[in-house]
Formats: sequence, C-alpha cells, structure tokens
Amino acid sequence: MIEERQAADYAEDRRQDNSRRLVAGAGQRRRAVVRHSGALLLYTLLAFLVSWPLGRSLTTGVIGAVAGVDAFQGTWNLWWVAATISHGQSPFFTWLLYYPYGTDLFWQTLQFSHGVAALPLTLIFGPISGFNWTLLTSFVLGGYVTFCFARRVTSHTLGALVAGVIFAYSPYHMQRMVDGPLEITAIQWLPCYLFALYLLLEDPRWWRSLLCGALLLWVSLGSWYYGLFCVLATGCAALVWLLMPDESPRRGWQWPRRHQWTAALWGVTPVIWWGLVLAPRLIGLAAQPDALWDLRSIQAERSADLMDFFLPNPLHPLWGEAIRATRERLYPQAIIWNVALGWVGLALGAVGVVTTWGRSRRWLAMLVLMLLLALGPSLHVAGYNTGLPLPFALIQNLPGIRAAQRPSHLAVIAILMLSILAAYGLAWLSRRMTARGAALLAAGAVGLMLAVDAYAGPMTIVSRTVHPFYATLPPPPMDAAGRPSGAIMPLPLYVNINRSENLTPQMTHGWPILGGYVARPPSYSFSQYTPGVRELQGEPPQPADLVRPGWPQAGQQSLAAYGVRYITLDLTSDKADYFATVRRYLDQLQLGPPIFADTTLEVYAVPEAWSARPVGFLGAGWYDLEQQPPYRWRWMGQEAEVRLLNPFNHPTLATLTFTAASYAQPRALALRLDATALAQLTISASGPETRHLRFLLPSGEHTLNLSASATPDRLRNGTPISVRVFGLELRFAEPSQGS
Repeated sequence: MIEERQAADYAEDRRQDNSRRLVAGAGQRRRAVVRHSGALLLYTLLAFLVSWPLGRSLTTGVIGAVAGVDAFQGTWNLWWVAATISHGQSPFFTWLLYYPYGTDLFWQTLQFSHGVAALPLTLIFGPISGFNWTLLTSFVLGGYVTFCFARRVTSHTLGALVAGVIFAYSPYHMQRMVDGPLEITAIQWLPCYLFALYLLLEDPRWWRSLLCGALLLWVSLGSWYYGLFCVLATGCAALVWLLMPDESPRRGWQWPRRHQWTAALWGVTPVIWWGLVLAPRLIGLAAQPDALWDLRSIQAERSADLMDFFLPNPLHPLWGEAIRATRERLYPQAIIWNVALGWVGLALGAVGVVTTWGRSRRWLAMLVLMLLLALGPSLHVAGYNTGLPLPFALIQNLPGIRAAQRPSHLAVIAILMLSILAAYGLAWLSRRMTARGAALLAAGAVGLMLAVDAYAGPMTIVSRTVHPFYATLPPPPMDAAGRPSGAIMPLPLYVNINRSENLTPQMTHGWPILGGYVARPPSYSFSQYTPGVRELQGEPPQPADLVRPGWPQAGQQSLAAYGVRYITLDLTSDKADYFATVRRYLDQLQLGPPIFADTTLEVYAVPEAWSARPVGFLGAGWYDLEQQPPYRWRWMGQEAEVRLLNPFNHPTLATLTFTAASYAQPRALALRLDATALAQLTISASGPETRHLRFLLPSGEHTLNLSASATPDRLRNGTPISVRVFGLELRFAEPSQGS
C-alpha cells in the first residue's frame, strides 16, 4: 500500500513538473512571439516614416533622384524577371533591348533575387509595387535580421533592437534610397548571409556551409557589388576567426589553435560553393577580364575619404546642405560619396569596444578591415591624398574587382559590424539601469538615431505616365526560333546615355526597342552605321556616298530589312529642334503622316510596302567623304568594313562592284566575309579601276572586311591610309538567278 502511494505521489510530481515546463515553454514562446513581432512592427513603422510620403504612392510612384532614372530602371528589371519567370524563360538574356542583337543581363544590375522575392506583387499590382515592396523590406527585413544577428551575439534584446535601427536606417542606406538604384538600396540580404556565416564560424556544419553558399549566391544575383563585398568579408572573417580567439589571450598573441584553423577553413567554404556554381561564368570573365569594363581609373575618386565615415548626416534638412558644400569644395563634382556611419552608432559602438573588449574585438577588427577596403587604393584625408597604399590596391587588378566602381560602398558591411558593437555598448549601459531606465535608453537611442542620422525630410515621389497608345499595339512579330523580328525605334534613342525613359513604355507594349539602358552598355554600333537609324538620330544624310543606292533609298531598305516597324517621338523630352530635323528626314524617307499624334507623342509606321531584302552599308574603318569633281571617295586605313544583312532564311547570291585606287604604290587588298577569305586583289596606284566579286551570302548579318597595308600620310598628320574607294555597289539575287 505504501509503495502504491509513493508511486502515485511520484507520478503526480512528474505531471506537475511537466505542467510547469509546458506553462514555462508556452510563456517563453509567447514572449518570443511578442519580442519578434514587436521588432518587425517597429521596423515597419520606421520604414514608412523615413520614406514618407511613399506610403500614399505604393502603386504609382517611386523615390529616385534625377527624375527617377535608376529607380525606373529598377522597375524594368523587376518587370523583366517576373515576365520571364512566369513564362518559364531565363531572365539573364533579353532580346528586348539593343535590337536586333539583344544583350546579356547576367553581369548587369538585373536584381534577380529581388525580382523573385517581389514576384507575386509585381505580377498582381505591377513593377512599381514590386519596387516599393523591395525598398520597404530593405528597411524592415534588414533591420529585423540584424536584430536577430545582434541578439544571438550579445544576448541582449534592447541592444539588438537598436542595432537593427543603426544598420537599416543609416545615412548610407538613406542616401541609396534617395538616389534610387534598387540593387544598392536593397541591403536586406547582407545581414542574412553574414549572420549565417557567423553561425558557420562558431559551429561548423555541412548544412550551414551549403546554406551560406546559397545565400552568397542569392546576395550576388541581387547585386554583384554586394556579392563581391560579401566574398571579401568572408575572407576577412576567416582571417579574424583564425587570428583572434574567443576571448583576449592572457599572454598576448598566440599561434592559432586547431579549432581556430578549423573554423577559418570552414569559413571560406561558402566562397567555394559560390565559385563552383558560377564557374562557367567566372571562367568566361577571366578569359575576357575587361568584358565588364575596366574602371580602375575611377576607383580612386569613388573611394571613401577617411572623414566621410564620421560626417554628420549629409541628407539632414538642417545641416546637410553645409556638409555637402564642404565636401564639394574638397572634391568638386564628386558623386556617390555619402558613406557616413552615423553618430549614434559610433557613440554606442565606442562604448561597446571599451567595455566589452574581449567579446567585441572580432567585430572591431571586421569593422576596421571593411573601412580600410572602402578607402580604396590609397588613403585620402579631408581631400588630401597621402599616397599611402591601402589593402584595396592588392586586389584592384583582379578580374571582376577591376570592374567595380564603388569601393566606398564596402562601408555597408562596416555599418553592420558597427551595429553589433553598438548592441554591446547599449547592453553594457542597460545592465547598469533599471528595466524602465534601459527601455527609455533604447527608445532615446532610436529617437536620436532617427532625428540625427536617418532624417532626410519628406521624400520626393517620381511618377511616369505611359501614353495610352502603347497599350493599343499588337504583340511583336516572332521568327521561327521564337525571337522578336520587329522593333520600335523610340526617339530620342538615348544610346549610351543614363536615361531610362524608353524602358517605361516598354513594360506596356512589350516590343523590342533600339538602344536601351543597362548599367554597363554593350557595344552597339548598329545605331552608328545603319542607314535610316543613323540619320534619325540627327546625323546628316550623305545622298552621294560610296554605297549605291544612297539616301533615302538606303534608309528605306535598312529599316525594312531589320524589321523596324514603328518610330516614336517622345515630345515630352523638350527637344523641339532635334524633332524638327527628325521630321525632315522622315519626310525624305516618305513614311507618310504619323499614324498617331498629340501634344506628347508622335508615332510613324514603316510602310508594309517596303519589303525586306538584303542590304549593305559601310561600317567601321572608313574616313570622311572627300570629293574633287568628277570624283568622290573615302580612304580606308588598314581595315574597313562593309556590313551586310540577308533577311531571308536561305542564302542569296551577292555581287560586289567597286572602284578603287591604292595610295602611293600598288597594294594587295584582301576581302574576307566574317572569318572566310573571299579574294585577294592587287589595287593599282595609277588610277581608279573597277573590280567585281561574287559570293554566296548566308542568312543573317555578316561583315565584309577589306584589309590592306597602310602608310602614314604626311598631308593628313600621319594618318595611315591604304586604298581609296570611289564607288561601291551591291546587288543581290536568288542563287538560281545568278550566272
């Protein structure tokens, strides 16, 4: 009986213990939900506050300086990613820009990750909504993940809450929002990756390594700048974890122990996975290291000055203008220089370093390393170039890094490190106060941060109206391969000019356009040489040039052969004189009256009667037209091009007739179609002589290359010349019609 009673008492005690654990666990979960929900709510409210009045224009306008040039490029990127993914296509190449060649978007500011994250909103409410969602989540998610990161490191909720504000609402981030480039504004994935990297360094596991590799790829596909910065930060973190143990050693520095080597080796594995996934692209980039442009010449001027980190908020309505004027005097015409860390973060970070040295010194080391890299190849202080080389100079010549024009933006990772130091600082202060006092301290820090470091006044909302005409256009025609075979020529064309106006209506009509706007424009000689296209950009026609037929027939033939279907004039661009010239050339081309016209838009249709047929015209390598009656001619240098287009899906027989004479002495003239040799002719220097050449022209676009040895001409300031061509005529016929 006694044993039964003891067993019953024991069972009751166990039930009570389980009940208490369940109650305690439920309480902890409730507190966790309240804690995380409160953090998300705070960061959401602050996001709408600092971006106000964006909340009233979430589907109609964006924040963006310079009339929203970069911001509306960002909306196009989101639209393109959503359009391609929803149709099961790759977004990394587009035929819609730089017609007829299209352009590779992989190394551009495509913002693939942001496009995927905003996909539902973009498809349902449009790309402007997707853009604003991404912008707002850069504050909310960026702040929240930093909160989780800092709380894991410091075990202090209020300190972590303030850390999220310091990172997400820094002067750097506010400046990026004002400027408008979404790939730089969207900082939210940086703390995601670096938090995961920290967990990997502290407790290496395979799944954490793979997760870090995936996050590094995700960051990179959202912004190659931030992906590159994370790669550099990964190397720095592995080095710091190798050389600095958890706590300060009592007897100075010691050789790293085994667990430090293990952590450091695990720390670099995310870069290995990242490199393996991107290997095909990276190998191609290494083979052509300047394919992304070589920007080393401007890296110094777009590196940070040491004083930039400690400036007061340059956007603040009270003192921002004075700060910007002072910076302008030191660096006239400087751009993208605002990398201020924020005074509240600096103050709390300093407290954290001084009071918790053993735990905070790793984060201080990371902060210093990131700032050193942000300073660029040499140290500048208050406008003075000290000439002192810095670590960035060691990596400046590497492929990929040589194409980066913004070393100063490495400050964004430094700000994240500073936010963790600030969390340490506020935690130390809070533990010396009552709970109420600590809460007031955190609230005061957030308020001071917003009032001093983050406030930039009301934002300017930029909207663009798409003309209703574009919605009436039919879908573009497609060829047998499913590629667009027709295009719109929007004027002004804005080739290699930072203007995104032509991208906005494209999101409505969906047609390919000539030209376009990407961060690093491709070579686009099509607009430079193609008859009709060249003149409609304002170039004077050459009615009596070498190639026959000349203007305007050559323009008619080229527009028809290349499938240019519509020519639009954006009358809101304030270019009345330019359009007066364009209308004169349109009249010479005999396009007829516009099919639509009002005060903001004129639209001309290329007549369907202009049937597509093979065409040829001059390309690169020809000097200016000269004449002395009864002759006219162009000199060529060592090489010159004749561009050819066969719009048929089968070869055609081409007959080239040209009249030429050599400079000073007879010269061998080699003719090559693409990579295939056609003929080698000896051109006499005694006078013009006419030659004929027949060849089969395959379908598509080709280059007929003429080459001869060139000699510097003293009468032309040493310009090398070889052969002058007096006339050039191309005739095309079906192979069965040739003899």
